[in-house]
Amino acid sequence: MNNYSRYTFDLYYYLLNFRFTLQYAIKRDHPVEIYNNCKKCIVENIQEGKAFGNCLNNLVQGKEKLLEGLNAFIDTFYSDNSTILIPGDKLVRVDTAQVVTLYEMTIELGEVIRDIVVDYVRHGMQTKELDPLVATVVEADERTYRLSVALLLLGSYQESFEEFQKVMHESQGQKTPQSNYIVQNELAKMTNLLRFSRQHNRCTDNETLDLLDDTNKILEMCEGRRQWPAGKNNKQIFTEQLQKLNEAVAKSEDVWRAAYQKAIQDIQNGQKPADPANSADPADQAN
Repeated sequence: MNNYSRYTFDLYYYLLNFRFTLQYAIKRDHPVEIYNNCKKCIVENIQEGKAFGNCLNNLVQGKEKLLEGLNAFIDTFYSDNSTILIPGDKLVRVDTAQVVTLYEMTIELGEVIRDIVVDYVRHGMQTKELDPLVATVVEADERTYRLSVALLLLGSYQESFEEFQKVMHESQGQKTPQSNYIVQNELAKMTNLLRFSRQHNRCTDNETLDLLDDTNKILEMCEGRRQWPAGKNNKQIFTEQLQKLNEAVAKSEDVWRAAYQKAIQDIQNGQKPADPANSADPADQAN
């Protein structure tokens, strides 16, 4: 890859490690080795002399605000002060009660970083300085990311919504401090984040757009702005949509991984950008 392509890919690699923080919302074992690798990338690469650090220094607008946000992010998740991600000898302990904070900081700040990466990709494609493979990786990541955000947030939303229904049932339909807390600090915030991600989506394929729109329809049902389909309860609606999203994420990840691995291989081999007319389609390589 040429210097511009490698630099752009390094910026993307920072975004990739940054948004990996969303994985801690998944209820599973999280190896401390992966945590340490992401921490190293996120912390060290905002320093001058690194690709993302140099990019920060060159920003004309928003530099101080972004750097302030990154430092707050590091302090919240990747420092000894963190009460959300607590690394042990082998695994990372996650305080799931603070998962909304994890969503908020990662999704909102991640969008700023993604804008930077996309700007470099757009400029490089216009000037023909960018290896098209890097653009393919970023485009495939966009789809995987939007679907993953919808999958993670909708799953967490379902848990909070069912807890809200339970609380309201126990109070015989009367609002309580607990029900108000769930609405204001969980449901409302996750709704805003889902719509925030949808508004910033750059995907144009109908499958992705339909899945994102159908996810928003479920939010509107929960808000009382849209009727629930006849013959189905809300649990069935959530389950069906989550399954569709899960399948779409798996499919999009295959396409992304094939392109990503090809890009890594090109970097390791020190190859020049391939002629796009002779390049294999990443989707074909995934099969």
